[in-house]
Amino acid sequence: MGRKNKQKLPQIPVTANIRALSHDGRGIADIDGKATFIRGALPKETVTFLYTKKRGTFDEGVIESVITPSPDRVTPPCQYFGYCGGCNFQHLSPEKQIEHKEAVFLEQLKSIGNTQPQTLLPPLTGTTLGYRRKARLGVKYVIKKERVLVGFRELNGRYLANMDSCEILHPKIGKNLRTFADFIRSLDIYDAIAQIEIAVGDKQTALIFRHLKPVETTDLEKFITF
Repeated sequence: MGRKNKQKLPQIPVTANIRALSHDGRGIADIDGKATFIRGALPKETVTFLYTKKRGTFDEGVIESVITPSPDRVTPPCQYFGYCGGCNFQHLSPEKQIEHKEAVFLEQLKSIGNTQPQTLLPPLTGTTLGYRRKARLGVKYVIKKERVLVGFRELNGRYLANMDSCEILHPKIGKNLRTFADFIRSLDIYDAIAQIEIAVGDKQTALIFRHLKPVETTDLEKFITF
């Protein structure tokens, strides 16, 4: 039995009016009676997009241009937004991000937990950048680039993003991704470090390195010094 042919995707931009926002930050439009999830689009916008996938019950796409922008659209503070898969909402104002996440939470309480709160307290808020104190960062030595990458995966999830900083991580970590990469490259087992788990406290930072080979004395001394 031959392999079933994949549905051919349109190669020209399509115009869409965005009616809602999904839980993962994609705009939702109704096109030809089917829900279409468009990465990079916001509610109340008119955009053009390109299809990335067509499925039986819904389609997916990525924004190409904004014809009519949302008043809640902002310039993402991170240069890697849209390439790095660590964040989904940086194009939406921080106030609206909180409103959206609260609405998603309440909907999940209702649909999954079959319950609703009697009272809602104001959300706890703080700085919108550099707030993330815990993270699991991927590490990969890329032979073709002859360098170590440290960070989150690309938006498609296949590879690590080539990034030197992260605006969301605590500055002790986010401003030093290149420092981490250079340190790992100095090790004898530079190609056997797979992951770094990070927890930043008020006075100390804990780092857990996952290594796929034993750490010898020379490298152990470097870890301690670092």
